[in-house]
Amino acid sequence: MKIVVFASGSSGNATLIRTKNRNILIDCGITKKAINDNLSKYGLSLVDINYLFITHEHIDHIKSFPQMLKQSNIKIYISKGTLDAIYRQYYKEKKNNECEIINNRLSNNSIIVIQRMEDSIFYPKYVIDDFSVQVLPIFHDAMEPIGFLFESEEKRICYITDTGYVHQDLNKVLNNCDCYILESNHDPDMLLHSTRPYHLKIRILSDHGHLSNENSMVTLANLIGDNTKLVMHAHVSEECNLSPIIEMTRKRVLDGYGINYDNITFVILTRRATEEFDI
Repeated sequence: MKIVVFASGSSGNATLIRTKNRNILIDCGITKKAINDNLSKYGLSLVDINYLFITHEHIDHIKSFPQMLKQSNIKIYISKGTLDAIYRQYYKEKKNNECEIINNRLSNNSIIVIQRMEDSIFYPKYVIDDFSVQVLPIFHDAMEPIGFLFESEEKRICYITDTGYVHQDLNKVLNNCDCYILESNHDPDMLLHSTRPYHLKIRILSDHGHLSNENSMVTLANLIGDNTKLVMHAHVSEECNLSPIIEMTRKRVLDGYGINYDNITFVILTRRATEEFDI
């Protein structure tokens, strides 16, 4: 698999994963033009995207969702709660023609509605073409947010952002992935001393907010293994975080757990696109 992050953070999120035969987009929180501009660097356009996976309904993850719905070549995987939330949001705030697009697509098999399995925190695992994806529960102030574990040709990519914590039952599923895209949103001290409103600070610090640097690194310490070669710190706050703090926290936590990370490449994501990585 190959992976490139087009953008990450509160200003927009979009990631491209390429398997041997398929092109996968995770979230579309930037403009259609920005997505196409990034795709063009790899000789691709939206016509070449086979699948779109949506994590949740916040605008920095679905900005170009109406345009994606017009792409009949793209199959969209989305949780029922997220789709319902988008549907209500567009009826309330957007133009009628965009509402009609969403309504029409509900009866089209280009949208696959994901529903949680009974009596379990887990969602189904889908085997699609030359890859599989395990849908993961995450915990955020959205209707039904989800993360993903992609696997192809014995390589695994874990994608989890916008979550207050990572459930311990996921450890055995996410252990020893080749690549982790994991939120490292804020430094709590910077957040508490920021000019943000008190209610927003409490929201971010809650179990349904965002992962702090410390919590993110502890999660990584419990997951990374010999197969792990790439870790991307995602959804980094521009106001309440700094790259040196992320690096310092990572070193302190991983050293404290006695983990050898010499062979792991670490990338701190921003609103700018990364290079393409071969997993």
